[in-house]
Amino acid sequence: MYFISRERIEQSGIADPVVAQRLIERTFWQKAQGTAVAAQEVAMAAGAREAGAFYSLPAYLAEEGVAGLKWTSHVPQPDHRLPYTHPVVLLNELATGRPLALLEGELISGLRTGAVSATAIKALAGSQASSLFLCGSGFQAGHQLRSIVPFMPELKEVHVWSRTARHAEQLLQKHAAMLGERGIHARVHQSLPKCLDCAEVVIGATAASVPYLHAEHFVPGHLYLHIGMRDIDPKAIELFDNIVCDDYEAGVPSSSQSLFALARKKPDIVRKVTLLESLLAEPDQAKQRHPERKTMFNAFGLSIFDLVLAYETLQRLLEQPGANVVQFDLSKERSK
Repeated sequence: MYFISRERIEQSGIADPVVAQRLIERTFWQKAQGTAVAAQEVAMAAGAREAGAFYSLPAYLAEEGVAGLKWTSHVPQPDHRLPYTHPVVLLNELATGRPLALLEGELISGLRTGAVSATAIKALAGSQASSLFLCGSGFQAGHQLRSIVPFMPELKEVHVWSRTARHAEQLLQKHAAMLGERGIHARVHQSLPKCLDCAEVVIGATAASVPYLHAEHFVPGHLYLHIGMRDIDPKAIELFDNIVCDDYEAGVPSSSQSLFALARKKPDIVRKVTLLESLLAEPDQAKQRHPERKTMFNAFGLSIFDLVLAYETLQRLLEQPGANVVQFDLSKERSK
């Protein structure tokens, strides 16, 4: 069994946004075919849900021959610099059950979330947009920016808002070279505008416990990507013409994401819901971004995507001479 650190994951080359997106899009196809399967997540809250929760997310990938588990915590932190989640990914061989690897999961989670957004951008015609508004400046916000910019060839403007403007400025400084290469103009908003009509694509990627995006923030033509938990209030969600998800049924029973909290109160919202893989299968149907309509993409975060990135990481490292991956023989330990 291999133990793979964040440093080794970066060494594998999996952090390339184009590589990660291709793997995620392929896995969407496998999900549609029933060969990439995620079981129902199990959520455990040690106290009030607002204080944080722990999640177990099992899945298997038939084509890759692996099963696995993503184990993660979602615990709000008073310090912006501390991570909100602490995930790990476990891989087992599907045929024998033999443990294969345990990987640090934070980077994989960030790559997965960004690559899912990039796939949604492609499918929902967001790639044609010239302006982006990013809410957030933390770990996930950074991955969103790095992951989707390569898939928005017409992008000319990036707007960023964070509750702490200094953090938004630091985010843009960190990515100045990437944006500068493309001649993309970047701006930090000191306060959240009352309406986000300065951009065609809006992303909510914060750890907010109380929604800050409301119905008045959105205009016809908007494509909104909901990456966080409670960035948007339920009334705003109800006014979207289309809601596209990486998964819907899995989130309804227990997820505290804004969409699923709404779904438990108003089950008929499902009438607006489409799964992303169905749009990938029918490209003409996918072009739902029209000037008079508002579309929301909700990223639930399926463990099949974490597993495929973890598996690809393992395969790449094993093929690299001198990768120096730590191996631990469980069978010898059991025989002691």
